[in-house]
This record gives sequence, C-alpha cells and structure tokens, in this order.
Amino acid sequence: MSTPMRKPRNLEAVTAFPSPKYPFYHIKASFFVDRKLEYEIGEVRVNGDRVRDYTTSHNGIHLKDRHIQGGGLSEVVIRSDWRCGEDLKIGLKGRSKKNKDSLSFSMRTTASSYGGYWDPSWKHYAGIVLSETAGVSRANEPVHVTLALYSDRVGNPEKEVRVVAVDPETGVQTEIPSQVYATSRYRCKTQTERYQSTTALDVCFYADVPADSERVYLAFYGNPDARLPDYKGRLKVSGRGLGLTLENPFYKTVLHEKSGSIDEIHMKMGADRVFAHHLETNGALHWNPGLYAPPRPWIHTSDWDPPKNYTKTGGPLFFTTARSGPLDLYPESHISINYRFYDRVPWIVMSSTIRITKELSVKALRNGEIVLNRELVEEFAWRGPDGTVDSMIITDGPRHPEHAKVLPYDTPWVCLFNRKHECGLGLLTLEVSNFNEDGGLCKLYNPYSYLQWGPWVYFARPLVYTFVSNNPGRLIPVPAGNVYYEQMAFLPVRFSMEEEHIEYIDRLYTSLSNPLYSAVFEDTDPRAPEGWMPPILVEEFEEMEDE
Repeated sequence: MSTPMRKPRNLEAVTAFPSPKYPFYHIKASFFVDRKLEYEIGEVRVNGDRVRDYTTSHNGIHLKDRHIQGGGLSEVVIRSDWRCGEDLKIGLKGRSKKNKDSLSFSMRTTASSYGGYWDPSWKHYAGIVLSETAGVSRANEPVHVTLALYSDRVGNPEKEVRVVAVDPETGVQTEIPSQVYATSRYRCKTQTERYQSTTALDVCFYADVPADSERVYLAFYGNPDARLPDYKGRLKVSGRGLGLTLENPFYKTVLHEKSGSIDEIHMKMGADRVFAHHLETNGALHWNPGLYAPPRPWIHTSDWDPPKNYTKTGGPLFFTTARSGPLDLYPESHISINYRFYDRVPWIVMSSTIRITKELSVKALRNGEIVLNRELVEEFAWRGPDGTVDSMIITDGPRHPEHAKVLPYDTPWVCLFNRKHECGLGLLTLEVSNFNEDGGLCKLYNPYSYLQWGPWVYFARPLVYTFVSNNPGRLIPVPAGNVYYEQMAFLPVRFSMEEEHIEYIDRLYTSLSNPLYSAVFEDTDPRAPEGWMPPILVEEFEEMEDE
C-alpha cells in the first residue's frame, strides 16, 4: 500500500535580511496543508544543501518543536545566505506523527534585489542582537561581545573579523569600526561531536539602539585573504611605560609615571580646565584602593612604584591598562585596577578589586577615592537614593578631619564642579559587590561614602572603617577570602546645575549601569550533534521532560 503524499497549496517564498527576530539572512516559506495532521520535518534544503537552522509557525503562532501543523497557514523560516537576485529552490520533506501520511514539496523564488549577503569573500558570520531595556536611547555606546568559533573557520581574527550594522528599515548593511582582542584557542587532537577545536575572541564596536528596542549587527569572519582593517580612531596614546597620556576629543588624561594611576584629567569640550591634585604624597588624582593597618602606614594604589604586574591593550576603539599585585607593605592583599579609555565617549571606566589573601586587621579599607585641588571645584552635587538631586557649596560643610557630607556607599553618582567655569568631574558608581570567595558573608563595617575638604577636596568609599569615629583606636580583622569589587565611570562634564546637565549625568548613569543586552546567534555546523548531547556526569541519570 503506497504512502499518501500531501501536496501543500498556495506556496510562496520570500527572502528577508537579518532582523532582531531572525538575526540571519533567511527565507520565509508559507503554504497551506489541508489535512489537520502534525508533520515532523525530516529535511529542509535550499539549492540542494541541507539546512538545520529553521523555525516553524502555524497561523502566526510559533511552534517550539519545529513541526508542521495542517489545517491552516504554515510558515517555515529558513536560514539561507542568499545573494541579491539569486535563484533559489526550497525543498521540504516531512511525515505525520500518527499515520503514514508524508509531506513533500519544492518551490522556487528569486531573491530580493536588496539586503542580500554582505560580502561572499567572508564565508561565515554570527548575528548579534542588542536589546535596550532601560528606556534610554543609546548612541555610540561601546559594546563588548565574546564569540566562540570553529578554529578551522577562522585563521587570524584580528585581520578577518568585520562588524556590519543592518538598517532595520531598509536592510542597508554598513561596515563599522571594530576591535578584536583577547583571542584564545582550545585545541584538541581528535575532533569528535563532544570535542571540537575552538577559537574564542572578544570584539568591541559602537552601537546605536533606540530606547526599548533591538538592533542586529553581524560579525563576519572566514576570509583568509582579508587584510588588517585600517580603522582611524580618535584616541591618541603617547608616552612610555606607566606614564601614558591618552587623548580623545573630550579629554586628555595623564597617568602617573610611577604608579600608573590617573594623575590629571584635562577637560576639553570648551571648558579647557585641568582636574588635578599635586598637593601631597605622589600628587595623583585617583588614589584608591587603599589599606591602613597601623603601625604600617596608609598605602594606596597611587603609591605603587611600580605595581607588580602591568599590561596594556590598544586599538582604534579603546585602550586599557591593567595593574595588579599586593599593596606596598601589605603582602596580605592582592589588588587589581583597570582603566578603559574609548575614542568616541567622554567617560573613563575604572574597575578594581581588593582581595585579602591572609587575615588582616585594619582601621581602613577604602575604595572609590578621587582627590582634587580645591582651587578648581567649589560645589558638590549628588543623586540621592530616592532619585532626587541635591547640591552644596563644599566649604559650607565642616572642614577636615570632619566629613563635609556623608552619603550611602552605593550612591549612584556625585559631581564635583565649578558653576562659573561650567566644568565638573562626575563619579558614577556602576557596580559595587562585596563577597567572600570561600563562602559566607563579606566583612563590612559601617560602609558609606563621604566628602572632605581642606587644601584639597576628596571623595571616598570606606568599606571597613574605624579611623574617623568616636573610637578610632579599634582595628577590625578582615578574613582571608574577602573580595571587594567596584566599577565606576569618571566623567568630565559641562556642569552648572542646569536641568539638562543633571539629566545628562542621570541618563548616562542609567545607561552605563544597564548596558545593552547582547545575544549571539550562529549557524549550526554539520559537525554539531543532531540531538541532545548529555553532559559527562559522575552518575548517569535520565532527564525528566514535561508530558
């Protein structure tokens, strides 16, 4: 007895360019199957090549198990790297789940005259969907994405990778500057479904994403003949060793030649002012992290001469310095501090950790400290926990050693500014995390932030602190394994307490503390397993599935 063959009717296929919903070149094939049966898809082909990446829907409703439901409009979205004007033949075969009915059809279409594959010289690509979830439009926002690629698909990522932006309305594709870094490789002698050589890399680019929306970018690779791209960045780096100078259209930042800490920030943007300290000790602007465990002296990362470890990474889009090691005279500590400078944005990203490797009794464990000469800044503004913004004349508060102002330790942002010169240095606290790497609670004692002034002005974040208290002789043991992490943005900004300036800092804080969400979509390689690959476990078990 022959198997009944179902022929769909009203066949139609159209090509489409990558979109946030389908972040790859694709074909939408639609048709009607009269009989109300479920069909399992056995094979999808485009121009004779098998395709494993596709989705199905029935009457506009997505079907999670990728089957065909008869008795209505079916749509199959097929990943296909079509070229403009290309002739395409789509074939599909399936079989009903409960009887011997089979489904088979083929259709032809001509690809659209626009929106096709960017450049066939690049054989592979990954779709990157960026989602804006904080309600703030993003323009020139730095994005960092990790890609994991089959090693035989890419030879030299720094030469090969190209990032392409896709216009959501027209499908126009534009190559944009990018920077590849942190390339690493996993190599295996025998390729199996479980073990496959992988090249991992990070890529940075700038994204434009309107509020509460999504955009798709494509990262192309797989062109062994590609030349190193010649992107012209606006970040200039000069100097040697730790004492670098970094300059973009918004600022010029000078790093201390002995410690590598920020020593000066020259604000451009029509203000032409220099934020600096230069009054005591090493004179740096950025002091912390720091520890004080008497009888040993108070030591900060700005006192390194030099740090134990120092690396730097450069490119057309961003430049980073990384310093780490114990603080001088404090072998019980391991400190790391990174700066990240971009060519298109006015802020500097700083991240740091304080890790206690052996129990240490301290009077002060602090972070987030900026020290400025008081000649430039006169006022202090901050955003409170309830979202309101307030300000004060700095010298209206008590003078050192008393605190002029006390705020929560995770205050979203503060700004030291001069209304007359319309210049300010914003300090945005993007993330604060305190934990013990061995488990349990992290030791904190009276954490807060404060402003002090004397010949200078400084803002700091104590995390364990008895030094300025009514009982300053106490020392608190901090256990080994305690880790204190924070990420901040230092922002030279035009600031005069006008509404638009406050809104700008607030908006920037919201966007930087809520970065764009990224998701990477890649094609299924023929070497990938056909079904679920269970993990290697100590004891086998059977996965439970919903009925």
